[in-house]
Amino acid sequence: MSTSDFSNTHILAVEDDASGVAIIGVLLRRLKINAYIDATGENAVHMALSMKPHPDVIFLDLNLPNGLTGFDVIRRIKAHHRLRDIPVVAVTAMDANSAIPRCKATGFDGYMGKPIRRKIFVRNLEHILAGHQVWETNFVSTI
Repeated sequence: MSTSDFSNTHILAVEDDASGVAIIGVLLRRLKINAYIDATGENAVHMALSMKPHPDVIFLDLNLPNGLTGFDVIRRIKAHHRLRDIPVVAVTAMDANSAIPRCKATGFDGYMGKPIRRKIFVRNLEHILAGHQVWETNFVSTI
């Protein structure tokens, strides 16, 4: 188990699925992370800019409602000069073989497959906060 202190960590999670929101919400609260959740992706840029301080990491689901995708949202985030350096990690159940190459090409800083596993999430978060990319599937981690 990690002994990392995440109490000064600020995260924006973009997740539309109610069970996904519940799982990531509980996980972030247990880690004492300051977490904000956007359920549609439409307000992600505004929420990230409104957070004081700005998020340390943005976790972004790739499948969002209303025809918007995580790929659309990351383009908006990376286009904003105050947000472009924030690591954005895809958190999705999409097939890793097709999603990871597209995520890398679109500018994501990592990929974490669902279902989220607590121990791996903590380890991956530590690596992300240390400035490393994390490309983790449910089978193998390529940190």
